[in-house]
Parts: sequence; structure tokens; C-alpha cells
Amino acid sequence: MQRMNSCPFCLIGAGDVDGALVAYRTTNVFVLPVPWQRAKNLGHCLVLPTSHVTSLHSAPRALLAELFDVVAQVTAAVREAFGAPGSMVLQNDNIPGQTLSHLHVHAIPRSPDDGFILADPAKLEIPFEVRAQQAAQLRKALTR
Repeated sequence: MQRMNSCPFCLIGAGDVDGALVAYRTTNVFVLPVPWQRAKNLGHCLVLPTSHVTSLHSAPRALLAELFDVVAQVTAAVREAFGAPGSMVLQNDNIPGQTLSHLHVHAIPRSPDDGFILADPAKLEIPFEVRAQQAAQLRKALTR
């Protein structure tokens, strides 16, 4: 497993830091809530490989299969964990302004009245403790 010591996602994926934020883990993939979330889309999380992969197109096929299997599980789990009737999946691949180059897929709980817009300046900073609780809720829903 390739790991980059300066990458915070590698450190979390290796279990070195912020273990309370990891909602789910397989051999090569982990899930955690994002620190900035929209008020009507609480539970927004990332699905990431534990190894340092920088782009979707450079990921080995077996890893992609495992990554998107977990994404599918998360989209089902947000219904139970956060009462969301649906979800949206996004993947940014080395977009301008992106500060961390570590492959990740966003899973965002959605509801009919959420007014979701992609460039939302009203995102809230979610404290560590709340994200740890969100991780626990997802963990419970993902391990059923």
C-alpha cells in the first residue's frame, strides 16, 4: 500500500489519526464525514482508498470495484442514518483549486426541499465531535 506521510487522508486511512471519524472500513477503502457540510445535507461524507491514489483514472480496477461497492453501501446507509430519501454521488478529479490530491468520492444525503446547489457559500463548519457522531450513525447503518 502506497502511503504519503504528508497526506491527511493517508494518515486517517492508516489509522494513525482521527479514528473516531472513520464510519466504515474495508481492506482498501474507508468512509468519513466531511468537515464542511450544508445545513440541509448533513451526513455528507467521503469514500476514499487507504492507499495514496491521486486520480480515478490511475486507480487499479480492483480498487475501483471496492471503492464503488462501498459508495453504493453508503448511498443506502444515509437513508437510515440521516433520514435522506436519496443521495448524490460526486467525484472531483484534480479540479482547479483542489488542495488535496487523494482520490475520493462524495456521497451527499439529499431531500426534496434541500435547495442543493453545488457552489454553496452557506456551508457550515462541522465540529469534530459532530462528525464523530455522524460517523457512528453511518457505522451503525453500514454494519447491518
